[in-house]
Amino acid sequence: MKREKPIMGFAWYESASFDLLRDRMPDMSATYDDWREGAAKDVLHHERQGYRVIRVTLRPQEFFTWCRSRGISMPGVRERRQFAADGARRIIRAEQGAPKRGFSFF
Repeated sequence: MKREKPIMGFAWYESASFDLLRDRMPDMSATYDDWREGAAKDVLHHERQGYRVIRVTLRPQEFFTWCRSRGISMPGVRERRQFAADGARRIIRAEQGAPKRGFSFF
């Protein structure tokens, strides 16, 4: 029986919205390029440790709505990690609920 890898949700940013997010969360990397370089290393490290890393895109409107629904006015790294973990759980649930299909060309 194949053993499942532990799962890690990883907050992922888009270059177009990075500065908007950083304006509200100054604890983020100074630039998108700095963040991207560090994120690539972090993801590789965790994958080598045996994790299945699920990149969860953190979009401003969705993330800040999520924060408000939880009474969070000053989000930081903890909230970004929790958002990514929640997103990874949704993805896993969707995968588990998807019908199992064999390979087909049709």
